[in-house]
Amino acid sequence: MKKKILLITALAFSLLFFAAGICLAKEPAAAKDIPQVTIKGKIGYMESLGGYYVVGEKPRSELFIVNKNEKVLEKLKKSGKTVTIKGHLTIGADHLMIDKINGKNYSIEKTK
Repeated sequence: MKKKILLITALAFSLLFFAAGICLAKEPAAAKDIPQVTIKGKIGYMESLGGYYVVGEKPRSELFIVNKNEKVLEKLKKSGKTVTIKGHLTIGADHLMIDKINGKNYSIEKTK
């Protein structure tokens, strides 16, 4: 009988600690907590690298573009002009999600 009471008590404490752990678990980072980056650079393209990327001049870096709008990126690549890109890093430190290019909102094309 004592073993049964001890087992029930241990089970109750286990459930209590499990529930407390769930309640106290850290929440995932909110979108506002994701650090923004500003990069001045040129757009490049290489099929073997997965498509379009940014060759950063300030700061010096090479970042793969995650959200590709081929029409916009191809035009910028052909012009060879330096652009200012605002966005945030994803999938490690070398993948860029673009929010704005030269102060203009940037989004991918919607296919029908």
